[in-house]
Amino acid sequence: MNQKHDPFNDGFLFYGHNKTRLSPTKKAIGKDFTQEGFLAFTEMSARDQDYSLVDALGSTLDLKLKTMYPIHLEKKLLNKFIVRISGIEYETIKIDRDRNKDTLFWYLQKVGEVIE
Repeated sequence: MNQKHDPFNDGFLFYGHNKTRLSPTKKAIGKDFTQEGFLAFTEMSARDQDYSLVDALGSTLDLKLKTMYPIHLEKKLLNKFIVRISGIEYETIKIDRDRNKDTLFWYLQKVGEVIE
């Protein structure tokens, strides 16, 4: 049987969450990124239906990626991850899995550049 395998060689995405950094007086003074993992990805072309879906959710689609589907993410797919790629931060709009449960599609909206 001949199976097609994706190379996932366009780069790495680092996913996690931002935690608000507080001053001693409990005033928000910034955010700290807590990385939960990383995945190699392939950049995908967005289809008209992808733009329609994201628009209906009140967001803007800036990037669509395909990654492997690590089983440890199964219970976390409803979470809103922060994704960092090459110094740019994105919010996840939606994460879809394919029918075979071996790949994920990440729909991302750009937040801005990472300031360290």
